[in-house]
Amino acid sequence: MSIDNSVRWVRRVTLAVALIMIAWGSSVVLGQPVTAWFAASATIWMTLLLIAAIWQLRGSFLAIAALALATGVVSRLFSILRLHPPANLAGLRPDDLDLLVATGPGVPGFELLGWVLGALVLAQFILRAASAAAESRDSSLNVAALTFIRIYVGLMFVPHFGSHVLGGPFQFKIYTLYFASLGLQMPAMQVLLAGSVELISAIGLVLGLFTRPVALLASVYLLLSMLWGGHFHIGYVWALPDGGYEFGVFWAVMIAVFAVVGGGPLSIDSSIRQSASQGRSPWLRAAGLLSV
Repeated sequence: MSIDNSVRWVRRVTLAVALIMIAWGSSVVLGQPVTAWFAASATIWMTLLLIAAIWQLRGSFLAIAALALATGVVSRLFSILRLHPPANLAGLRPDDLDLLVATGPGVPGFELLGWVLGALVLAQFILRAASAAAESRDSSLNVAALTFIRIYVGLMFVPHFGSHVLGGPFQFKIYTLYFASLGLQMPAMQVLLAGSVELISAIGLVLGLFTRPVALLASVYLLLSMLWGGHFHIGYVWALPDGGYEFGVFWAVMIAVFAVVGGGPLSIDSSIRQSASQGRSPWLRAAGLLSV
């Protein structure tokens, strides 16, 4: 089977699995006592998942990136869903609060379906890289490698903003208590701010939209998170009790690379620059200044 035939087959299977995920998620939203907050978040992202799944049939790389983001968010939302959250949170340590939100229980089997769809998205990316290798396009392989890293570090934020601002009132309350336990002022506003930065960082990095300023924002945010969380005082190694700063600094440095190199050819930034250079509209010219 040729690479082109394999790609077409994977695209069709990807659409089928995405439709299964959307149908399953919709049945949970309509048939279970979920909050309006969760229902709105899930509906918006399942709609984006549907659009991206159909769009990827045309072979657009940006569609593949958007599909990866939507898959991650939808899978995260339903894997941490708590239909009957505990009423009493007294006596829980900060780490217990964080663990309570991060581990579900979620909809049984939904996370596995998310991994299947994610694997199909990854397969499309690998097939594109294989096609470039078959044509001996070294520059294309380098672009593909950097793009893969950019998308991956962007997806790293999904589990965080998925809990902070999309999961619902219970998750928001838990993180408000967690931030308060760290001594942060106005913890509810801090949770909202953190979730917003994480959402912007994920969208910007995964899609390559205003990549340089977004990467700078994300790197500074991670370093400040390490500082405010007390990780610099704990030590370097992440495996230390309460965690050192190794993990956060590693990701901050990885992301900072894209504040230098930008989004590359496989990004919305590239499309904006092309449109701005042709003078199609004033707002595109302004956007082009941020995407250089």
